[in-house]
Amino acid sequence: MNPQRQAKLLELAGFEPTGRFEDNLYRLTCITGDALAARRVSLMLLDTGSDEGVKLKLAALYGELPEAAWRDDTPHEEGVAHHVLHQGECLHVKDIGHSRWRALARRLGGTGSFIACPVHLAGKPAGVLNISEPSERANFTPSDIDAAELAARLIGRIIHVARLDRMLDSRFAQMAFTLEGRADSCSVISLSTHEPDKVARMLAKAFFKEMRHCGFTPNQIIRAAGEIISELTGSLNRHKHRLGQD
Repeated sequence: MNPQRQAKLLELAGFEPTGRFEDNLYRLTCITGDALAARRVSLMLLDTGSDEGVKLKLAALYGELPEAAWRDDTPHEEGVAHHVLHQGECLHVKDIGHSRWRALARRLGGTGSFIACPVHLAGKPAGVLNISEPSERANFTPSDIDAAELAARLIGRIIHVARLDRMLDSRFAQMAFTLEGRADSCSVISLSTHEPDKVARMLAKAFFKEMRHCGFTPNQIIRAAGEIISELTGSLNRHKHRLGQD
């Protein structure tokens, strides 16, 4: 293993999440891109809170992808990432333009070599790490595949630990778990890892109950909920603006 790759993988192994969660995901894709000498790295995570059921959503991107990639309107059973998530194994394609995935080439930036690895949280599939456009070489090598698989495992553990740390550090989250009778450590770990949408609903219910307990009126609670939506919209806009500058 070359010294630069080794240094970047060690950086990934020792990664300490700080600041906003989405910024940490972006930093992870940047480190992975440097480690694999790739021009594009994308991280997709399962989103279980949408009306369309469980879907993989683009969570972080190093490099460029078409705007449509953020919408991800590919049917679940047809996408490369969904195939990798279902199989639970890394997929390496030397040239997507001459493969069964040709029709989906725009998702990975055209023709060329790519690697897609499943990302697991606490032993269960939770996302996919996509790596494409190797620099200074036509295709990824077997050692690249090994490094990509290691990066995916490290990223999964980083996300898992970061979520647990922030959940356990939040007094509001602790209150929500207590109100739902889920205050034991096993319930906290299980729910925050495998059922984040349920945790989100628990936090929303705790938010509502606490505001009513403090004497806020229904209209004031509705305005507070609107403020949450406004903050989310602002966060998404800042995220897109930053991507446009990269």
